[in-house]
Amino acid sequence: MNSTVCCRHTALPVSVARLRPLRRSLVPTAGTAAAVRGPSAAARLAAQLRELKQFKVWDAPAGAATDRPSPAARGGSTPALARLPTDGSTAPRPGAGGGRRPGIVWFRGDLRLHDHEALTRAQAECSSLVPVYCFDPRDYGRSPQGYDKTGPYRATFMIEAVADLRTALRAAGSELVVRVGRPEEVLSQLLRRTGAGAVYCHSEVTYEEARVEAAVKAAAEGAGAALKAFWSGTLCHLDDLPFKLAQLPQNFDKFRERAEGAAVRAALPAPSELRGLPLGGRVDAGEVPTLQQLGLSPLPAGCSAAATAGGKGGRAGKGGGGGAAARGSSALDGSTRGGEREALRQLRRFVAQVSGAAGGGGGACGAAHGSNFASSIAPWLATGCLSPRRMLADVQAALGQGGAAPAGAASAAAQPPLTWVRFELLWRDFFRFMTLKYSSLTAGQMGTGASKAAAAPAAAAPALVAA
Repeated sequence: MNSTVCCRHTALPVSVARLRPLRRSLVPTAGTAAAVRGPSAAARLAAQLRELKQFKVWDAPAGAATDRPSPAARGGSTPALARLPTDGSTAPRPGAGGGRRPGIVWFRGDLRLHDHEALTRAQAECSSLVPVYCFDPRDYGRSPQGYDKTGPYRATFMIEAVADLRTALRAAGSELVVRVGRPEEVLSQLLRRTGAGAVYCHSEVTYEEARVEAAVKAAAEGAGAALKAFWSGTLCHLDDLPFKLAQLPQNFDKFRERAEGAAVRAALPAPSELRGLPLGGRVDAGEVPTLQQLGLSPLPAGCSAAATAGGKGGRAGKGGGGGAAARGSSALDGSTRGGEREALRQLRRFVAQVSGAAGGGGGACGAAHGSNFASSIAPWLATGCLSPRRMLADVQAALGQGGAAPAGAASAAAQPPLTWVRFELLWRDFFRFMTLKYSSLTAGQMGTGASKAAAAPAAAAPALVAA
């Protein structure tokens, strides 16, 4: 078969077989003519290679894991890791989805995965996650009055809760970074190391906690990041109250009357899978400290942390006849521990008692009062291992009343146990809101001892991120 090669002035018939060597020789033989008209193809290629050398190549350090996590990592044995720059740069990695950056989730009084808005938002907005818990030395020192701020029993309960949270995060494909140090210093270092763009947390209510949050916000802004704080820890959301915080009633009865119409938001589910640590940040997870490392003496032999976790209800009375053991609580049987897993186990036990009393036609107080609400549930509510919204939802489901109901809705005659659970949870809300209202007092107003603390801006109501 013949073909025709058309030149500028002539047209010559050439066979296809003879075209192939001619085509291979076009590039080298055209060099002379191209040199007159401009740079050759080889020269243009060399120029492009020189330009490519100006681009920064993001790479992992030697011996680092690959970009694609193994199936075992996604199953929970090893955290799934994301690639990050290794030179300390805070710029987002080229090619990252939407230019998203890593995010730090600062766990405080919310040691759980379920109903955790800060964690949920960070998972949705960030390229990778750095969950962090700090054992703040200021929480384990002595108060101005000379007593321990945290005793050995509560400290053991917290250590167990943090260890349980780490286990849950690892099962979801992430990790918990544990440090002993001031949060504003620890988080500032992690922000610069990982290039994170924000710190996600839940706001707390006391004066000292608000000061720490303000210090973390200043440290985050100094590192070019933002602090995104959310509300948690109460049955009624702060934004759903029918009045401003400044108009909070001074007694519980009036608060309950005005809060009865407030709807309870649905509890968020625990995520089944989470983003892992950033690879290039080289973040060391750290170890959960012991009592001795926190400056406390070890517990006496044979004592459980949960023996006093429930406050005054956790100790046996004289002669061994009082306390939690006499009331049927498991606080002294060695099986009660800090952590979300134990909190959900206690909640199932509590719900069974509540539903049993409802089926048997309990009195006005119902089973919630008979099972000593404070000692059986309060330790896990106080440390954030259990969400009050999750608690109410489980009780509602057990009693056949689903959906988000007003805080004071059920009839006492129809649902005495559920009414009592709401009543107890609203008590918690009242004290938390009252503490938040008055946490803006200055150090001088709080007393001589507090005024000796390091100077810091007066705490104010937290600036929360809109839900």
